[in-house]
Amino acid sequence: MNKDRHIKSKRKRTWTDLRVEIKKLCEQLNLSKDEFSEVNIKEWKEIESKIWTRFTSIKNSRWIWETLVDDYSAIPVNYKTLDLESLFDSSEKVWFLLGESVNGQTKFWNYDGTIKAFNKIFWESSRTDEILIVSKKYEWILIINHHDIMIGTGKMKDQIEKLKSR
Repeated sequence: MNKDRHIKSKRKRTWTDLRVEIKKLCEQLNLSKDEFSEVNIKEWKEIESKIWTRFTSIKNSRWIWETLVDDYSAIPVNYKTLDLESLFDSSEKVWFLLGESVNGQTKFWNYDGTIKAFNKIFWESSRTDEILIVSKKYEWILIINHHDIMIGTGKMKDQIEKLKSR
């Protein structure tokens, strides 16, 4: 994403760079595991599979936003005015899938937490290429893609429509 945030290192990236950065940020921001934590390695595949099955026409599509099956709304992200907490119940627990691309391949790291906690991480992280925020009941999805477009289905579609009308 093209954000005015930390400058990325020129060293070679590996799959764990994003995961390491998120772990450090959680420690620096004093976020408890209840507020934001990694999804257990035994659970993430099932969660990811449910997300792709529920929301896309192609399982494990590289860019989920290109294969959404539900009606959606999209808007360019204005990072100067973006307030993720205004779009959600800030205490609601949701799934976060944070995409990282290395050598043309994309991997999603899965987390569980609140928007309030994620909002803090979001503004400090410099490595995320794609962000998926998903209802734990799989009712809606909000995506911020590497083109700086925010895309939403379900009630997130309605939230994006409200942003358009401002």
